[in-house]
Amino acid sequence: MASVDPMTGLTYDDERDMVVAIGRNWWALLALGLVSIIIGIIIVFRPGGSTWVIAVLLAIYLVVSGIVSLVRAFGHGIPGGYRALLIIAGIIGLLLGLLMFRFGAEEKIEILGIFVGVWFLFSGMLQLFNASASSEGKGWSIFAGIVYLLAGIVLLINPWAVEIFVWIVGIYLVVLGIFEIITSFRLKSAAEKALKA
Repeated sequence: MASVDPMTGLTYDDERDMVVAIGRNWWALLALGLVSIIIGIIIVFRPGGSTWVIAVLLAIYLVVSGIVSLVRAFGHGIPGGYRALLIIAGIIGLLLGLLMFRFGAEEKIEILGIFVGVWFLFSGMLQLFNASASSEGKGWSIFAGIVYLLAGIVLLINPWAVEIFVWIVGIYLVVLGIFEIITSFRLKSAAEKALKA
C-alpha cells in the first residue's frame, strides 16, 4: 500500500503527479505575474486618479486572471477539489471582469469594492488550498491567501473602502506579480524534479 502524506491525505505518488500536472502550466502563472505587475504599476501611477480608469484596469485584470485559472483547471492530472476551485475562481474572475464594463461611473466605486472583495475571497481560498497541496513556495502561498482573504472581508464589509484600498491594490499587484513569476519558475522546477523521481 502506498504511503500517505498526513498533511494532504494524498499518496506521495498522487502528490508527485499533481506537482507535474500543475507545473505543466507554469507559463500561465508567469503570464499572470507579468500582467499583475503592469496593471499594478499603472494603478499606482495612474493619471488623474480616475476611478473609472482604475475600474477598467481591474476589470481587465479580472478577465485575464479568470482565463488563466480556467486554463490551469483543465490541465492533465489536476485533482478534483483543486480543479473545482480553479474553475470557480476562473468563472467568477471572468464574469466580474466582464460585468465591470457595463456599469456607469456612479455605480463603479461600490460595485468595484464588492466585486473585488468576492474575487479576493475565492482567490484567497485557492491560494491556501494550493499551499496545502504543494511543498514548493508554501509560505508565500499561505501569506498571499491570508492577504487575499483579509482584503476580501474588508471590501465586503465596506465597499467604499475601495477608494483608499485601490492604491494599496496597485502596490499589492506589483508584489503579487513578482511572487507569481517566482512561483511559476518554482513550479516548473518542481515538475521537472518530480518527473525525474
